[in-house]
This record gives sequence, C-alpha cells and structure tokens, in this order.
Amino acid sequence: MDAARIAMYGAAAFTIVLVGAVIYDEIAPPPTPDNAREVADFCLGDHSNIGVHYHPVIEIVVNGQQVTIPANVGINHDGCSMRGVHTHDASGKIHVEMDKEYNVPAESFFLIWGETFNENQILDYVVDQDHEIVVTLDGERVDTYEDTVLQDQEILRIEYRAK
Repeated sequence: MDAARIAMYGAAAFTIVLVGAVIYDEIAPPPTPDNAREVADFCLGDHSNIGVHYHPVIEIVVNGQQVTIPANVGINHDGCSMRGVHTHDASGKIHVEMDKEYNVPAESFFLIWGETFNENQILDYVVDQDHEIVVTLDGERVDTYEDTVLQDQEILRIEYRAK
C-alpha cells in the first residue's frame, strides 16, 4: 500500500471519529451529579489543594427581580476557611475549586449557602397554582433543577414566576 493511500485512509478514519464525537456530544445524556452533600462538605482550605478550578454563573430571578447571591458564600463556613464551591463577590459567579473533578450539582452550592432549591422551591418561594419555577442552562430549559451539574462558564438561571 502506498503512502498516499495510507494517508487517505487515515484522513477518512479521523473524519469519522471527529463526526462521531460531535454527534455524541449533541445526544449524550447530561452528566450524572455527584452526591450534593459530599461535594458541599468538601473543604478546600487554601489554594494549595486545587486540581480543578472553574466558574459557572447562577442567576436567580423572583417575579421579575434579580436576587443577589451574597459574596463569600462558603468562605469561613462551619469551621472551613474555604469550601470547594463558593463565591468571592455578589456577581453570581460561582468558584468551583476542588481537589479533583466532580460533577458538581447546583444543590451543593445551595446547601453551603443554607438556602433551598428544588422543583418546588427557590429560596422562600414555593410553587403553587399561580407560580412556577423555570430553570434554564445557557438559555435552554432543563428539568434537572437541583441536580443540574455546574460546568465552566455556563449560566444556570432559576426563575420563580407567575404561570
């Protein structure tokens, strides 16, 4: 077999693998969240134990009004100087700094914050016959609520609104 034919077969195989990866990425199920309590309990302590560091954003809107997520959630928290999931400012930017890769569910952040988030409640706002909770991830509606896995640069928007 000559070099040109080998190169052609190699290019064809590479193309098939690449197209397969793109298709799989589009149809693959979302990542399975790790145990929210275990992730919430992880104490980073300081920046010497970081294996993973990324920044999702959480937006909360209640009846059309943006809710501010406080600065320093998870900092100096229950005997830990810095939880693996925390904030530094009130922008909604969440810092995920862990010793290794976890599928961090949104619930972990809310456990650390001491607030409620699930399909029936966000903060003190409860779903009723007149109100619903709508959750989007980068603009696409999701029904995973507190189990939504937080990824780098993704925006998780939680909206409590009239039906």
